[in-house]
Amino acid sequence: MNNGIYRGGLRERKARVKLLMSAVLDFEQELLEALKTDLDKHEAEATLQEIYPLKKEAQYTISNLDRWMGKRYASTPLALFGTRHYVKAEPKGRVLIISPWNYPVMLTLRPLIGAIAAGNSVVVKPSEHTPTVSGVIKKLLESIFTEDIVKVELGGAEVAAKLTASHFNHINFTGGTNIGRLVMKSAAEHLCSVTLELGGKSPTIIDKSANLKNAALKIGWGKYMNAGQVCIAPDHLLIEKSIEAEFTTALLNRITTMYGENPIDSPDLGKIINATHYNRILRLIKDATEKGATLHVPGGVLEMGAEKSKISPCILTGCTLDMAIMQEEIFGPVLPVLTWESREEAVAIILRNPYPLALYIFSSKSKNIDWFIDNTQSGSTAINEVVIQVANSDLPFGGIQSSGMGRSGGQEAFDSFSNLRSFVVQTLPFSFLSLAFPPFKVLGITFSRFARKWL
Repeated sequence: MNNGIYRGGLRERKARVKLLMSAVLDFEQELLEALKTDLDKHEAEATLQEIYPLKKEAQYTISNLDRWMGKRYASTPLALFGTRHYVKAEPKGRVLIISPWNYPVMLTLRPLIGAIAAGNSVVVKPSEHTPTVSGVIKKLLESIFTEDIVKVELGGAEVAAKLTASHFNHINFTGGTNIGRLVMKSAAEHLCSVTLELGGKSPTIIDKSANLKNAALKIGWGKYMNAGQVCIAPDHLLIEKSIEAEFTTALLNRITTMYGENPIDSPDLGKIINATHYNRILRLIKDATEKGATLHVPGGVLEMGAEKSKISPCILTGCTLDMAIMQEEIFGPVLPVLTWESREEAVAIILRNPYPLALYIFSSKSKNIDWFIDNTQSGSTAINEVVIQVANSDLPFGGIQSSGMGRSGGQEAFDSFSNLRSFVVQTLPFSFLSLAFPPFKVLGITFSRFARKWL
């Protein structure tokens, strides 16, 4: 691939984004079938969470690309009178996108929209854990782009390691924190910029002023979609002690409303990606119950065996911080519940895993909401909602510290894949600053004193 610099003007870039979206729609049925094969995703869920966001991202990008590519003028200080200042985005060049398995279509092609809109040449490395989807993506992209524009590399960790060791101008990685560290280490060898969308334990706070029916509705949806394999899913609940029993009952009722009396048999419930993750989740549950937690499973059947790789939506009450499930991101349909009696107690728990990708607060008291926001940090925060922040292309999405760096979506994606080049243009045949050039005589000294005081 070439270095990707200055690849295409406005019309050509828009055409590429339109071409990509057109191909996604042409391959939609094949993509949906592949998602069913690899993740057992229901067609409705896959359409709304994998295909629809791409359509909206493409539309938003096309509508705003003129402005993003244009000159962004800055104000001119009085001391620099006679000059014009602006920023213009130019392609970074050759960029790499490494995508995960949990949303293998959306999290591969959404950053690709930003990369090609910014004018880059792109190498795409989809996940080896969703081989059917990755194969369709490769076929889709090769049907519309030559390799000098978009190239797809299939393979496992060894391919990813080889790619990250190569010289790219930017790397966009979505995945786990430990692998993210390795990507950043490799990028540092070439001083390559990175966007890292990682994970973490996203807490959900519920106080006694919250609408519990609404909270159960939202959390039940956001936690158990895609079998809990969502980077911004509520990882655990921090609930005011006096309402724990009432909310647990409401959430269990919500689970049966969504997935039936025996959720494990529901066609709407996705599967765990592989045996490794399946067994890891069961070990977390076993450790918690052995240490005193109570497991609540609607229908009474927790799992169907590693071959079918399905775990029922469930809740763990009576959890404590020493349990393994509170030490790592769960990434599964298990929701641990911890209680608190003071706001300080709740925040102290959050600060044990201090930089979540998302924080959710359910409360009707603005004073409590503001206090929790002021005393925590997270990549994003939703009030009386979960997960939907990622659906707005005009809202920057990303993490902080261990949950990621950089932002994606909309203009943030475009800017991440661009070098924002600053320009200063002198429009006059002289510069007032020349009054302060050496040799420093009376006029220069007078001007410098005037500038210090008044300019």
